Amino acid sequence: MPEFARIQDWHDYINQCRQENKSLDGVTLFNLRKECYSKIEKHLNRSLIIYATKIVAVNVPNYIDIGDVDGFTDLVNSISKEKKEIAVMIHSPGGFPDATERIVNILRNRFDDVIYLIPHSAYSAATMLAMSGNKIIFHPSAAIGPIDPQIGGIPARTFKRGFEKIKQKIVEEGPKSLPVYIPLLEKYSIELLELCDDAEKLSKELVSNWLEQYMFSNSKDKKNNERIKKIVDYISDYDTHLIHSRSLSTEKLAELGLKIEVADEDLRKYLWEAYILINGFFEITAFVKLYESSTGISWGRQFVQPAVQQNVIQSENR
Repeated sequence: MPEFARIQDWHDYINQCRQENKSLDGVTLFNLRKECYSKIEKHLNRSLIIYATKIVAVNVPNYIDIGDVDGFTDLVNSISKEKKEIAVMIHSPGGFPDATERIVNILRNRFDDVIYLIPHSAYSAATMLAMSGNKIIFHPSAAIGPIDPQIGGIPARTFKRGFEKIKQKIVEEGPKSLPVYIPLLEKYSIELLELCDDAEKLSKELVSNWLEQYMFSNSKDKKNNERIKKIVDYISDYDTHLIHSRSLSTEKLAELGLKIEVADEDLRKYLWEAYILINGFFEITAFVKLYESSTGISWGRQFVQPAVQQNVIQSENR
């Protein structure tokens, strides 16, 4: 197997295959990834499953959704029943908390110990998913992000903050200001504000429960609840992080007590190789999601951007 220590190695491999008319079919490319997965399994001495999505994409269904239940069910069923420890590699921009909760239930109903591996990025609901693990292992270049929920791509906190500012202005300026601010208030329905409140509450509640049940389940520290609250407050604090895609400080997370570690030299090499092979596959195919394991499970979801129709005006010389 060729080595893929750098992204350039992937491009060199693809160019060489094309020049030599070698096959670049799905089986060939999966075998490259599967060999890398086997090295990770051997290093960790536990089975590995992979959930990866195409992150650098616009208007693509690459988020965690209810359809992922099928993929995770297949992956879990591919592992021998006597094995109670698993490593889950995730690469995802996030998605829906309710779907994430289903995935956590699938994994936790089957495995006693779950390690999450992050080779590159796990944001939003993917960060929530990682928080359900007994431990999180990062590649040095990897990151997780805030869990502040989004409503239609806009932070829930932004909607709430806008409404709060308008209310404050009315209180300060009195009834005479109502004609100015009523049109702005009409943009914020009570239902939307309730939705924002519920989304924020659900994200915090899920992560708090998972940390208590799994990562800190063996802790007898009386300050356990306080530690969990500090972690959840930090990763959900939009006012601190300011943008949803901002990387959280692993040093800060470790300082708060989260069980995270940077991969050792061999593991970081394997994680980066896996990322190169997965991301490279996304670049040359229509796939936007992959569910894979070294046991032979390899399927995913494709998405083809609809072609933009252009009206062509033809002129005739007469």
